[in-house]
Amino acid sequence: MKPTFLELGYKAGTDKVTHHGYHFFYPSFLDKMRDEAFNLLEIGYGSGESVAMWCEYFPACNFFCIDINTEMVYNDRCRVIKADQSNRNDLEKIVNQLGSARVIVDDGSHNPKHQFDTFCYLFEHLLEEGGTYIIEDIETNYWHPNAVLYGYQIGNFNLMKNISICQDMINQEFSKVQNTLNISTITYGQNCIVITKRTKEEQMYFDRK
Repeated sequence: MKPTFLELGYKAGTDKVTHHGYHFFYPSFLDKMRDEAFNLLEIGYGSGESVAMWCEYFPACNFFCIDINTEMVYNDRCRVIKADQSNRNDLEKIVNQLGSARVIVDDGSHNPKHQFDTFCYLFEHLLEEGGTYIIEDIETNYWHPNAVLYGYQIGNFNLMKNISICQDMINQEFSKVQNTLNISTITYGQNCIVITKRTKEEQMYFDRK
């Protein structure tokens, strides 16, 4: 029997399970892909605990991580690329290098504006149909605008308010709000949002007159 997300998280020492409790949400979306080969992108390397976990959790995937301070080859399947998620040119380079990714996890700057802009760009240009996009650490959207984290001021932009339009996108047939990102589902968990992208099979239900 394979070790669970929770077990591998504790083994790696990542705060995804020790502090955030993401193991209550993520396996529902990710367990079905554990034996499949695909590209996974995580934004934010930190101390590398989550990289160790992902490499064991998805033994057949190619893992890429972008970090503003770090560039390294972690192992034969995992590479950390130096890039700034707040820089559109850097994101474009990542898209050109990877081509596509089935799973994207934003554990980067935690800045609400960065979270939203990165989501809008990578969800459209990098995430595969049927893929899963996870935004972690949305707690900063409830902080004081003058608070500073990782050198960035939180500011007045609020991811939670701006992403709420996506709910109307999902219901385009009734709301008439164009679903330009082809969003399938949005799930809110404690300190995270999980967004999935439509498949071709789903699209037929949204293209009808």
